[in-house]
Amino acid sequence: MNPKSVIFCCSWSSYPGLQLSESLYEDPGKQNNIIISMCSGRVSAELILEAFNNDAWGVMVASCPNEKCEHDANYKTRRRIILLQKMLEQFGIKPERIKLEWIDKGEAAKLKLAIDDFSNELRKMGPVLSIN
Repeated sequence: MNPKSVIFCCSWSSYPGLQLSESLYEDPGKQNNIIISMCSGRVSAELILEAFNNDAWGVMVASCPNEKCEHDANYKTRRRIILLQKMLEQFGIKPERIKLEWIDKGEAAKLKLAIDDFSNELRKMGPVLSIN
């Protein structure tokens, strides 16, 4: 069984790399739902929890590297991810199911590797039973 994941990609950093990586779309067996966000800072806790509510096994946010973000939204995103990881842990859900990756423009190979590694981790964990 292939893990279902949701990948939020910042349009300023990881999305250009995503456009360069045709290989992310080549494997029909993968269930990576890639969503382009104007900024990683706009990926709210509600959106991440909604992904889990819709049977996602995990959620990754691909954000600008620390020194490259023009809006300092990556710091807000990092704090949000840490808070959500702690919250999910209280529900008995492994915090590793939410992941934050720093991806810069032109790092298509890094993005692909991060998504593949995340999918492999999720496959080992199996599906989330319920967050309700």
